[in-house]
Amino acid sequence: MNHTDEHLILVPFQFSAPSECALQHAVAVAKAAQDRILLLHVVNSETKDLMKREQLTLKNLYDKLRRLADSISSQHGVAADFEMEEGSIFTTIPEYAEKSKARLIIMGTHGIHGLQHIIGPNALKVSELSSVPDIIVQQRPMKAHGYKTIVVPIDSTRESKQKISQTAAMASLFQGAVHLFAATESDEFLSASVQRNVQFAQKMLDDHGIKTALVHEQAGGKAFDKQILDYAAQVDADLIVIMTGDDRGLLDRFTGSEEEHIVYNAHQIPVLCIEPKDAQYGSVFTM
Repeated sequence: MNHTDEHLILVPFQFSAPSECALQHAVAVAKAAQDRILLLHVVNSETKDLMKREQLTLKNLYDKLRRLADSISSQHGVAADFEMEEGSIFTTIPEYAEKSKARLIIMGTHGIHGLQHIIGPNALKVSELSSVPDIIVQQRPMKAHGYKTIVVPIDSTRESKQKISQTAAMASLFQGAVHLFAATESDEFLSASVQRNVQFAQKMLDDHGIKTALVHEQAGGKAFDKQILDYAAQVDADLIVIMTGDDRGLLDRFTGSEEEHIVYNAHQIPVLCIEPKDAQYGSVFTM
């Protein structure tokens, strides 16, 4: 991979268990990709609650972030820095990602019923507002082998192709395999479109020496999102890749609640979210 100083992973850090988990994932990705990490703490009402509850000052939080960044560098050999910005997570994180030229955000969530700073649908909303791909994690630590097994839904839309270059990059980092989960369409035209997208994905992944497996949605079975999660659990997936945002083709299949079901899945499988408008065949996280 050809790396530059612009290759940075942004980690919104809110002094919570999911934030710690997100950082653990970020360290593993940064080591594999030779990227650097930037911890971003957004100062808002949640921060003030934390300070009051634990009798901390902003200087205390600043020092905590500095020590954490230093420990990442010394213990893992990954360049790390930190910033504190006052504002809203919905604007500050996306704006800082663009300003810092981050190519990936890794953030933690307590899930749909979380009570911490980045909670439930908020993490997904931040992802949809970001101009770079986002990996959303809960509290499941990354395994030592990294993102070895990656599940990617494939449907009939053109946008379905856009996540493949990002997937190929991630799979290459960890010598992983990609499992393509193809939608089953009764319409002949849509079925042919799915097949073309599958062939496109298989060729791109094969060109990068990435092993693939292909499985099809069971017609008349559970909802598409539930079948994806069942399969991901069956193969003990390390990552699921989906498109997000208003322009996402996959939402021809997914409703908003089904998308949340994927992102905040009970198996706590991390989810890489990519916006179609910002995933122009390798514009961000690529090899």
